[in-house]
Amino acid sequence: MARILLHLEDEKIRSIAVKALSDTRHTVTEVEDLGQDRGLAAVADKIARERADVVVMDYWPEDAASVKLMQTVSDLDERPEFIFIESGEEAGREQVLMAINEGARAFLPRNFTSSALLNYVERSVSGPGRLRAKTAGAHGPEATIARLEELLGVARTKAGGYQKLVAYLMATPVSAQPRKALVVSDSPYQLELLKKMLEEHNFAVLAAGDPGEGLNIALRERPRIIISDLELEGQTGLEFCQAVKFTNKIIPCYFVICTANQDKIAKVMTPGNGVDDCLVKPSGQSQSDTAEFISRVAMGLLL
Repeated sequence: MARILLHLEDEKIRSIAVKALSDTRHTVTEVEDLGQDRGLAAVADKIARERADVVVMDYWPEDAASVKLMQTVSDLDERPEFIFIESGEEAGREQVLMAINEGARAFLPRNFTSSALLNYVERSVSGPGRLRAKTAGAHGPEATIARLEELLGVARTKAGGYQKLVAYLMATPVSAQPRKALVVSDSPYQLELLKKMLEEHNFAVLAAGDPGEGLNIALRERPRIIISDLELEGQTGLEFCQAVKFTNKIIPCYFVICTANQDKIAKVMTPGNGVDDCLVKPSGQSQSDTAEFISRVAMGLLL
């Protein structure tokens, strides 16, 4: 069970978030003294004292205050995941990408849905290393229960959260935006497999056999989503991602890296790399395998 800290100034937005989170197994604490007027140091101290696993709060655009807040708490032994919700005027694309690239788990618009918030909370709780660090070296019933809760969180996310979200994205007018996805792989088999899986789920798929061709397509077509192999001829998927987002500033763009090595995921997802998600290459041999891949990719439609 995770500890969620909640601070949203807008009463309507707060009530939606509270109602959504009240149906989870997690402990939700609403706090009033996390306002920007208290100063970053005081807010960071409050977050540290509450030992929050997830912080859901307004995004502060002035002087990149929210990014600075994340940096302030980055040295905590149990660093929380941040989910920002757009406050006041509409946030610019650069602000959204900066927050995500600097480590925010999610950046939701003011008209976010309960399913989107719940999905990101579950991903925060059950992501690589979450909860496990808190029980390292622990023994007995408490450690066993904590480990079971972690596994339950992973199972719950895979079984329900992603699939419900992708159904929402594919069925509502909001998601009827261009579903243009670029797949980059130097493996013809992998390229064809991912292309087929995406097209079967109503994505308009562009394909490239190397990062150079992929960058040219990205500059010309401006796809909403890019899926790339980690290992590419002449360039890694990480380098390709940085060329797309940082050098050529193709935004908004949701960048997903596929790897054959589960152990490389944590390194790929290091804050600052610009990667939005990393997952093991789907085999296409099972329905659950395909469902998870499509659902993870479909997260890019929220941009």
